[in-house]
Amino acid sequence: MNNFRNPPIPQNIDTLDTCPKFNNFNTLASYPDNDVNLKDVSLVDSDNLPLFEDDMDTTSLISALKTNLAYWQAKPDSFKITIGKDSYTAIQMRATTKKLLAIFSQNLKSSELNDILKKDFKLYRSVADDGSDSVVITGYYEAQISVSAEPTEKYKYPIHLKPSDLIKISPLANLDFDYGRIDENGNLVKHYSREEIRSGKLDGQNLEIVWSAHPAEIMLLQIQGSGILSFGEGGFIKAGFNGANGWPFKSVQRILMECGEIPSMNFSSFIAYLTAQSQERELRLVNLNPRYIFFKINPSDTQPYGAMGRPLTPGRSIAVDPKPIPYGLTAVLKSKKPIAGANGNISEFKDFTRMVTTQDTGSAIRGPGRVDLFWGAGDKAKLEASSMKAKGELYLLVLK
Repeated sequence: MNNFRNPPIPQNIDTLDTCPKFNNFNTLASYPDNDVNLKDVSLVDSDNLPLFEDDMDTTSLISALKTNLAYWQAKPDSFKITIGKDSYTAIQMRATTKKLLAIFSQNLKSSELNDILKKDFKLYRSVADDGSDSVVITGYYEAQISVSAEPTEKYKYPIHLKPSDLIKISPLANLDFDYGRIDENGNLVKHYSREEIRSGKLDGQNLEIVWSAHPAEIMLLQIQGSGILSFGEGGFIKAGFNGANGWPFKSVQRILMECGEIPSMNFSSFIAYLTAQSQERELRLVNLNPRYIFFKINPSDTQPYGAMGRPLTPGRSIAVDPKPIPYGLTAVLKSKKPIAGANGNISEFKDFTRMVTTQDTGSAIRGPGRVDLFWGAGDKAKLEASSMKAKGELYLLVLK
């Protein structure tokens, strides 16, 4: 059973309403899960590459690299990306990925791998204002929640398909939102907020996929970006990301921590805390995050797809902000990872180095100093991904 520190609330007064920081939360456009003092991605000397001893199997890396290659092969030769101050074409990125596939298809020693990577590749690293050159690394996984195929007294919160009027906005439009709709005056605006959707703005459009018992579990599914929707009588369907409402992400967990309502806890424990609230308060807390994700039904035998439009590889795929760090890159990640013990808790945090691929993004992933590592599915993945939050280093590789 989870025991949470929840200070007494005077009758008819919510803890948040007495918290000075809550006013700041309400006035800011976004409120990410942490502030990271990172401003750029910069070319660094190859000698900065940490000693590379990958902690995972080569098979998963080859799979992730092949996914990257398929992505670049689908791009026209003239397609360009920017990394730091440099530009690269799809031709150059294909060559980079093919070279990496050739290298890791050989049974090379760690020392040989390091020599080749330093000799043949340029390195790009995030640059921090405070000189730490670190990134904040969190984890995500394929969530699993209980649902009903029909609304009931218990299962009354719908999970939605994408509305027909949802518009994906090009970054070239230079707007401060990524999805929107045309309003009654002909203006391009954000789509409805989470609270507006919960009040019925999408009702009557046959967009309901299934119904959940908890709005917090829907928010969990939306933050993870994909998941398994399990029916009580057996069976399941898989849901995948299919657009958002354009509103910025606001971290409910962060504001509750800053207001002293909850201690630091992993994300799974936080969702359990929300679902333990009264229905009215759970809904109020979840609605503090205005960003809302829409879904589509995916084949039951497939891995979740990333924003790159390709299947994710557990342990290898990372979510990034695609503005400073484009999709389809390969990188060396160095950090500490949580290790699940036999008792179902985290037993230790262990140093690791791993080759990863940039294949996804997320609402809370903003700037070059944020990385979200995809863990996969299952209880172990849930525990470790929810407990992953550490500083680390990320080095992007491009063939010289």
